[in-house]
Amino acid sequence: MERKVRAHFHVVRVNRWWVAALLFALLAGLALPREVAQRPAQSRGPRVAEGVTFLGFDFSGLSEAEARARLEELATAYRVVPVNARRYGSDDGTPYSVPEMNGLELDVDQTWLRLAAAPPNTAVHPAVRVRPASGRLADLPPGAIRQGNSEKQAVVLLINVDWGTDELMRMLPILKRKGARATFFLSGRWAENNPNMTRLIVADGHEVGTHGHNLTHGPRALAAAGRLKDDIQKSVAVIEEITGQKVKYYAPHMSEIDAAIVKTAAELNLQTVLHSLDTVDWNERYATPERILGTFQKARAGDLILLHPKPNTVQVLEQAIDLLHSRGYQVITLSEMLSPDPLLPGQGGGPAGSGTD
Repeated sequence: MERKVRAHFHVVRVNRWWVAALLFALLAGLALPREVAQRPAQSRGPRVAEGVTFLGFDFSGLSEAEARARLEELATAYRVVPVNARRYGSDDGTPYSVPEMNGLELDVDQTWLRLAAAPPNTAVHPAVRVRPASGRLADLPPGAIRQGNSEKQAVVLLINVDWGTDELMRMLPILKRKGARATFFLSGRWAENNPNMTRLIVADGHEVGTHGHNLTHGPRALAAAGRLKDDIQKSVAVIEEITGQKVKYYAPHMSEIDAAIVKTAAELNLQTVLHSLDTVDWNERYATPERILGTFQKARAGDLILLHPKPNTVQVLEQAIDLLHSRGYQVITLSEMLSPDPLLPGQGGGPAGSGTD
């Protein structure tokens, strides 16, 4: 008997939109590894946020490899070679010393980390490595300071004060407005008679040294009479009592200098300081505003420029500071000039910036 076999078929209805989605997913999965393999290696990993700058250069969107390459280029110009302290003779027989300056170089690794972590639209400060100078000022025998390190793109205003209080009140706002910090050498008797002005000088960010106490006699005459040490000590005590800050520098009255004066100051832990440029502004008949400005035009890196609170000086002070800034010189305190820390490239020409990180 013949048996009939009947096949049974189940019809499955398939939604065409599901099929299309599945095929798209499969094709995308096959294509993705290929795309990833074809991407440049530097496109993966962190990138610098938009608007992030370094030394005025825009690093927006750079990968680590791209940013490091640019930092390596900048590092060449950013390097500062260390300079040892030096000692020289002088015509008056008193040796003088020029301070050392440490070197520095850009730390590319740390600077990249700062760039990578910087939020959008910020300026990143450099990370640096210091290279200390081997010859230090502290290792040299006592000598007068007549010049800062010429590798430092800055000058110092040394302002001697024993009179001229009214002019000084006009000078301070100019210095503040121009972002210039000076070193004032005060006589003890002036500080004693003008304690509030003395405090204001310090409050404005300036530095204070001693010019001696009673300037009736010069330091040579005082030394000959055995009174120089007492005179300097008295002035230091007055200034420190008023300001609460330690006095580190002594500028002899009339710029008188010899080995005995330097030795006396050193015994009091004071560094004797003279100048490299003199405006001679105390002599109003000679030092016209034009001549005072002419002295500033001669300024070079590392110069110590001597001033006094006189009307002609006040008249040209702002113009003189603008001239210094236009040449890329900062106007800094004596301690900043004598510090072994170099001024970072790109900071000159205006108010002094921060030191090394």
